[in-house]
Amino acid sequence: MPNDEHDYRLPRTAVPRRYGLTLAPDLEGGKFTGHEDVTIEVLEPSAELVVNAIELEIGSAAITTAAGRRLEATVRLDEESERAYFTFAETLSAGPATLHCSFTGTLNDKLRGFYRSRYTDAEGKEQVIATTQMEATHARRSFPCWDEPDLKASFGVTLELAADLMGVSNGPEVDRTALPDGRISVRFADTMVMSTYLVAFIVGRLEATEPVDVDGVPLRIVHVPGKAHLTGFGLDVGKFSLQHFVDYYGIPYPDAKVDLIAVPDFAAGAMENLGCITFREALLLVDPASATMQEEMLVADVVAHELAHMWFGDLVTMRWWNGLWLNEAFATFMEVMACDAYRPDWQRWVAFGLERTAAFEVDGLQSTRAIEYPVNSPADAEGMFDVLTYQKGAALLRMLEQYLGEDRLRDGIRHYLTVHAYENTETGDLWDAIEAVTGDPVRKIMDSWIWQGGHPVVSASLSDDGNNIVLRQHRFLFDGDDDGREWAVPVLVRQSAGGATQVDKLLLDGASTMLPTMTPDAVVVVNAGAHGFYRSRYDGPLLQRLASVATTELSAAERYQLVDDTWGAVIAGLTGADEFCQFARGFAGETELSVWQLLLAGLRWCDRFLDGEARTSFQAFVRELLTPAVERLGWAPVPLERSLDAELRGTLVRALALLGADSTAQARARALFDDPNVDPALAVAAVNVVAATGDASDFERIQARLQSATTPQEELRYLYALAEVSDPDLVDRTLDLAMSGKVRSQNAPFLIGRCMANRDHGERAWRLVRTRWTEINARFPDTSIIRMLDPIKTLTKPEQYADTKAFFAEHPVPQAARTLDQLLEREGINVKLRQRATPDLLEQFSRR
Repeated sequence: MPNDEHDYRLPRTAVPRRYGLTLAPDLEGGKFTGHEDVTIEVLEPSAELVVNAIELEIGSAAITTAAGRRLEATVRLDEESERAYFTFAETLSAGPATLHCSFTGTLNDKLRGFYRSRYTDAEGKEQVIATTQMEATHARRSFPCWDEPDLKASFGVTLELAADLMGVSNGPEVDRTALPDGRISVRFADTMVMSTYLVAFIVGRLEATEPVDVDGVPLRIVHVPGKAHLTGFGLDVGKFSLQHFVDYYGIPYPDAKVDLIAVPDFAAGAMENLGCITFREALLLVDPASATMQEEMLVADVVAHELAHMWFGDLVTMRWWNGLWLNEAFATFMEVMACDAYRPDWQRWVAFGLERTAAFEVDGLQSTRAIEYPVNSPADAEGMFDVLTYQKGAALLRMLEQYLGEDRLRDGIRHYLTVHAYENTETGDLWDAIEAVTGDPVRKIMDSWIWQGGHPVVSASLSDDGNNIVLRQHRFLFDGDDDGREWAVPVLVRQSAGGATQVDKLLLDGASTMLPTMTPDAVVVVNAGAHGFYRSRYDGPLLQRLASVATTELSAAERYQLVDDTWGAVIAGLTGADEFCQFARGFAGETELSVWQLLLAGLRWCDRFLDGEARTSFQAFVRELLTPAVERLGWAPVPLERSLDAELRGTLVRALALLGADSTAQARARALFDDPNVDPALAVAAVNVVAATGDASDFERIQARLQSATTPQEELRYLYALAEVSDPDLVDRTLDLAMSGKVRSQNAPFLIGRCMANRDHGERAWRLVRTRWTEINARFPDTSIIRMLDPIKTLTKPEQYADTKAFFAEHPVPQAARTLDQLLEREGINVKLRQRATPDLLEQFSRR
C-alpha cells in the first residue's frame, strides 16, 4: 500500500502546459469517451511519463516530440496508486512535446469526477445531466492528468453532445460545428492557467438566464427547465458579490465569464470551478417570497464564498493540499464580509458566532488538529474539509483583521494576490505579504495559531492594588489537563466608567500581561467586539460588574460570546447545567436571534437529560422564559419589522411548542401549517411542530407536501421535518425512506443523521447505520458519510458510547479519520456531561 508522500506525488520529469480536451458523454448509456492532446514540457530525459488516472480505460496513447516524431506508448494502469504509466520505446528528450491519449469512462453515481445527475421534467420524464466535481482528487476520474494543485495549465475544452442539449465549461463558448452523426461539437475558450481540480464541464437539458454585466464580465445562472423564476435572488447577490470582490481585491476578475450552475445532485454545497461554479439547487435557486431569512442568507453566503475563490484559490492557489485552509478559510471570511455589506440588517458578523462556536466545540478536544498539517494521500486531502479549515480559519482571519485594521489587512491581501497571481503559494507567503505592508509581526502571531491545535482561555483579574488588569492565558479543553500551550493572542480590551470608554489593543504573547485600569471600578470586557478566537473568564469582582451591565452595555456579539463561554464551561465541568438554566433567566429580555439560538441549544441539551416529572417541570421553566419573548414579538409579522425579528419569532415559537411543550403554541402551529399565507419563518416552525407532535396522518401530510414542494428550500423543510417525529414507527418509516432510493443521495445521509439526533429515538437510526454500513458506503457520496455520523455525539448513554467506539474500531472512515476521532471523543465528553448534569438538573427541577 502507498504509505508516504512519494507514493502519492507524481515525478516531475514532465509538467503540463495546456490540455486540449474533447469529451463526449452518452447520457442514456451512462458512459463517456474522451481524447486529449496535452502540451507538456519534459524536464528530465525519460522513457516514461506518469500521470494520474483511475476508473478510466485508456485506449491508445502516443507522444509527438518537438521534432515532429510520433512515438506510440504502452499503457499500464495502477488502480491502487491512481496512476497511468506511459512507456515509450526510446527516451524522451527534454523540451516541449504533446501527449495524445484516448480514453473511456463511466458517468458514475457517486457524485464525483464526471458523474450523472437526474431530474424529472414537466412531462414526468427523467432527464440525465452529465456534470463534474473534481476537488480534491477526482479530475483523474474524468481524464488522465497531472492531478496536483501546483501543476497548473490552461484548458481548452470541447464537448460533443446532442443538438438539443446545452454544454457549459470554464471558458465561454467560442465555436460550434455540426458532426456527421447529427450531434454538435461545442468548443470553449482556453482558460487561464489553473489547477485540475477547477476544471468543469456540464451537459444536459438546461437553460440559462440572460447575463448581467459586472464590470465587463457576463454573469448568468444555468438551471434545469422550469426554474427560471428562482434565479433572481442568486443573480442579485452574485452581481453584488462579484463587484464587491473586484473592488476589495483591487484586481479585475481573472477570466472571461461567470456561470453559476444549479445541479440537482451535488455532494458538496458548491464548487469554485473557474467561471463555471456548481451548486446544490437549494444553495442557488430561491424564492424570496417563501424563503426564510436564514435560507436566503445561506444562498448569499455560498454564492459569495464561491466568487471569493475566483481570486483566492483560483488565481492564487495553495501549492499542496496541506494549504487547503488558505482557500477555504479565506473564502469563508470573505463570504461573511460580502454578505454583511449586501444586507447589513442580517447582522452577518453576529450570526458568524454560531459558526465560530462549532469550531470552538471541536477545537476544545484533545483530538483537535492544527489547521495546517501534513497531507499525503487523497484520503488525507478529503479530511481537510472540516469545521477547523473553514470556520476556525475564518475566525482567525477575522481576529487578525480586527487587530490590524480592516484597511491594513485588505492592503496586505492585495499585495499577496498581485505578487503571486497565477502561481501557487504556502501559508507563510500570505503572512509575509501582509507583514510587508503593515509592519506588524503577522507571521509570528499566525504561526502560533496555524501550526498547533486548540485555543486559549484569556482570564482577567484585578491586581492586588486594583490599578491593573491581569490577563493570563491557558489552553481550554473540555476534558483533560492544560498542556502548557501558548498563543500570540491579539486581545482587544474595552473599559468603561462614568460614561467614558477606552479600547486597548495588546498582544498577549506569553503566560500573562498587565494593562492599567481606566479607573479601579471600571467595567472590563475582554474580547471586545467578540472577534477573538479565545474564550474569556473573569474573576469575581470583574464578573459582577460585567453581569450588572450585560443587557445594556454589551453588544449582541458580546452577549453571544458570554453565553458561549458559559455553555462551554458547562461542557467542561466548570459550571453546572443547573447554573446555566439560572443564567438563562437573565436573558428573558433578549432581542437578538443568535443569542437566543445559542441559549436554546444549551437548554435542548439539558432537556435530553431529563424525564418524567423533572422534565415536566423543566418544560414549565422554558415556558416561563419564552412566553414573554413570543408575546413581545407577536404571532404575526409586523410591518417594517427587522428580518431578524421574523426569524426570531419562528425560532421562539418552535422552541415554546416543543422544548416548552406549550399546548397553545402547538395548536397555533397546527393552524399555521394549514395557512397558505403564513410567514416563511413561522412555516418552518409549524412543519416541525406538526411533525414532532403528530401521528401517522400528519406524517403523510408532510410527505405529500414534500412531493409537491415548489422550491428547493421547501423540499428540504418537509424532508428533514420527517426526522423530528416522536413515534418510533414513524422514525422507522423516515429511515426506510432515506434508504429507499427516493431521496437524493446528496440528502439521504443528512436525513439519517437528523434521525440519529432525535431526542427519543436516535438509537434506531444508529442501529440502521450499524447494520447497513456496507450498503450506506456503497450508495452515498464518500464525503457525506462523516456528516451523517456527526450526531453520534448525541448518543450519551454509556452503553451507546461503548457500542459506537467498538463499531468504529472495526469500521474506519479513512476519508475523515481525524473527524471521526473527534466525534467519538465528543460523544465521550457528552456522556460525562449527562452524568454530571442529570443529578443537578433533577434536584433543581424536582423542587419547582
